[in-house]
Amino acid sequence: MSKLISKIKSKLVGRESGFTLTELAVAMLVVGILASVAVPSFLGSRNNAYDKEAQNSINLVMNAALGLYQNQGDFSDANSAQCGDSTPLAADLQKLEPNIDVIAAAVASTSARTVSVTSKQTWNSNAELLGCQAFFATALSSSGTCWIARFTVEGKFFNAGSIAPIVMAPALNTQNASIATWTLLQTNGAAYAQIRARSNAADADNTQTLALTQSNCNAAFQSSGSTTAALYYALPSEFYSSWRDTTGAAGGARN
Repeated sequence: MSKLISKIKSKLVGRESGFTLTELAVAMLVVGILASVAVPSFLGSRNNAYDKEAQNSINLVMNAALGLYQNQGDFSDANSAQCGDSTPLAADLQKLEPNIDVIAAAVASTSARTVSVTSKQTWNSNAELLGCQAFFATALSSSGTCWIARFTVEGKFFNAGSIAPIVMAPALNTQNASIATWTLLQTNGAAYAQIRARSNAADADNTQTLALTQSNCNAAFQSSGSTTAALYYALPSEFYSSWRDTTGAAGGARN
């Protein structure tokens, strides 16, 4: 009996063989197809998570800034009451929101949990200074996108002489470009924008690099109130009432 079993085993072993070239080719093709579907989906989900982290950090710091405003009636720092002197302002907000690294306006954000902040004065239609009524914050996502938020309590302009209106981009009420869009009447309150690096083969555009996106992801630059389109800068009119996927492009052109 043992001899018979050994003989059967030897025959079975002799029949064992590896995959043929055709089988390997088919297997590699299947793996390639699965990867082409799964990898982009994974990368998209990962970048979305990165962006949400940066947005959440900004929201937390914005809430701290609003708490500061409620206490003293503007966005100036608590000690010197200066507007735009963002080093003491960052220190004040750091105390209110210790879970996020709050940095001064001239310092660029380097991560989703590092938020650059500043405050800014506003003017009304009669060229009257209203005080330190605007707040800006920026954070760099690991996806390579610089997220920007602002909050204005009152005012119609960021600069004296009716320059740099405090406006938001119109919200489309339809996908049909020939139909008129809704115009946002709200100018004050929260508004959001972003600048994204464009330096990969998929974009076929090397005009906006990740390094320069990062170096310009600071509140000082993004709160300048300039109405001149520039690389790595979100114009005052290119902010929306919510976080949305709108990117900056070469020469200030927008997608």
